[in-house]
Amino acid sequence: MAEPDTLAVEEPFRLLDVPPELLIHILSFLPTESLSACRNSSRFLNECINDSVELQYLIARTAAGVTDHPSAPHPITDRLTMLHARENAFKQATPSWVRSIAVPFPTSGLYEVSAGFFFLGEEDRQALRYVELPSEPAPPGAPPLEWGRIPISDPQAKIIDFGLAIAEHDLVVVATFTPTGRITQGIPEGLITLEPFTMSSSHQPHPRARAIQVRTSTWGHPSVIVEIVGDYMVFVESYRYRILEEEPRPADHVYVYDWRTGRIVKTIEAESGTYFAAVFLSPEVLLLPNTITATMELWDLQSEQTTPALTLHLPRLVPGQTLTVITARGEPNPSVYTPRTLPRAPFASAVEDSIIIFHINFLAAQFLLFIHRRALLALLAQHAAGESCDYANWGPDMCRWLDAAGMNMAWITTTAGQRCVLLLARQTSPFFVLDFNPHNVRIDRQHCIPPEADQFADHGIWAEAVGSRLACHLTRSPNQFELYRGVSLDDERVIAFRRNPLRHISVVDVFYYGIA
Repeated sequence: MAEPDTLAVEEPFRLLDVPPELLIHILSFLPTESLSACRNSSRFLNECINDSVELQYLIARTAAGVTDHPSAPHPITDRLTMLHARENAFKQATPSWVRSIAVPFPTSGLYEVSAGFFFLGEEDRQALRYVELPSEPAPPGAPPLEWGRIPISDPQAKIIDFGLAIAEHDLVVVATFTPTGRITQGIPEGLITLEPFTMSSSHQPHPRARAIQVRTSTWGHPSVIVEIVGDYMVFVESYRYRILEEEPRPADHVYVYDWRTGRIVKTIEAESGTYFAAVFLSPEVLLLPNTITATMELWDLQSEQTTPALTLHLPRLVPGQTLTVITARGEPNPSVYTPRTLPRAPFASAVEDSIIIFHINFLAAQFLLFIHRRALLALLAQHAAGESCDYANWGPDMCRWLDAAGMNMAWITTTAGQRCVLLLARQTSPFFVLDFNPHNVRIDRQHCIPPEADQFADHGIWAEAVGSRLACHLTRSPNQFELYRGVSLDDERVIAFRRNPLRHISVVDVFYYGIA
């Protein structure tokens, strides 16, 4: 009888035997903390990670708090180079180049920065103007950049605000007030309408959206806000200024529409002078700062609940102190759908990491407040629906407060991602860049604003300690700039503007932070 065959002993499988291309692909699924551990555990893995452009780009993206745009036409080596150049330029608050854009039309108080475009309103409020912000310096002899125009058709109507969802829906919604001809005690009656247009070159009525007649106002045109995310369009209507002191003002309303059908999904009503801002924290969660109650209301738009899902109290006020207005903004907005056009940049600030800015106004004082979007959403997840939370139990560790005395507060479009740009309200001022990215705070603590236990104790405004422990990196530009009357910020640029003697914006200077 033949003896049985001897069983072969197989070598154990080792991760390091995997082909390099497959190993890099496997490592790309790890969080950056695990990649760092791999680098420290093996010389081979350290070299593999250091030599991989894909993994270096992943690490750089995570550190910068940006998301990748796979459809953008940039090779990965260029993406990494562009990201490093942008981060270094902002870290030093030193632009790579500056380009001026003339404003050849009288302007109104309408403005916005979104999706690489800068918008202004015409003085007669019959049209919006926009310019595509440059991503390269002007070549010698280049013609001036041209302003596009989105007009409304009714010569009697006036634009009172507008909302944008350019990348997601190619959508511009213009809120208009059209007088009916009736005047009661000196107050004009008018129809409030939301008109949808395409952002693409023809600027025709949007084929998938419906124009909405909100209602007829007997109190003149209101102060309004328009925000669009996914299928929702939020319209905030407030009459902040009392025309006849003896008459009560109408209530504030927040209407949540399905912008495609015009159907009202949710209506929120409050005392006059309550709401002056709306911010989408996520596609389903809306933040409404409440000026009357000094709170932040988080509303679940998918719930039938008629009260906020969570109410966050601001610090208690000293008796006799009254808030006048709270406004807020977060950029970028969240999105639901894939962008309809190819993005110009290969990456963009991550929505979930972005900062929310609040302008908090009293009769004789102004303050800035910064909170991470993800921190607010985490609070919502930690509380049962309908709960409220005192400031001492949520705010000090999550907030950064700044006294805005002496700052230029003309516009609120001063944040992008985790950065904010500030300008002093004087003839000559540098740009100040605040960075709330925890990675940048950690690697350069000597330029961070220290935490404050109660920085406004002597202001006589708050009746409790206003803790301010959210870490923040501060950089100031090496140059002083003259005669700027306001600034805005997007992912790549500081946009500063000058006014002429008639107080119209006459010149926009674009400071680019990236590859020269």
